Amino acid sequence: MAGSRSAEERYANLVNSIDFVTEQFGPLDRLIARMRENPAPPGSWRVTPPDELRKLLDAVQRNLTVLKDRAVRYETELKTREWKV
Repeated sequence: MAGSRSAEERYANLVNSIDFVTEQFGPLDRLIARMRENPAPPGSWRVTPPDELRKLLDAVQRNLTVLKDRAVRYETELKTREWKV
């Protein structure tokens, strides 16, 4: 069934993409750990402080985990029905 095959490919792409992004968290976490807070003078470019970046990274990790959990929960439905984008 062509529709089913397309849906299976999309599901596989979704899960693989989530896994790929999740793999990038390790290097990002190490980069954030090496950062130090460096206050910039007024009017200059500012970098988000490491503690804020760590909070953002944690939030993204939680959201991706929820997304993958939902994808797994609805795997059968996602593989058998055509996706509407």
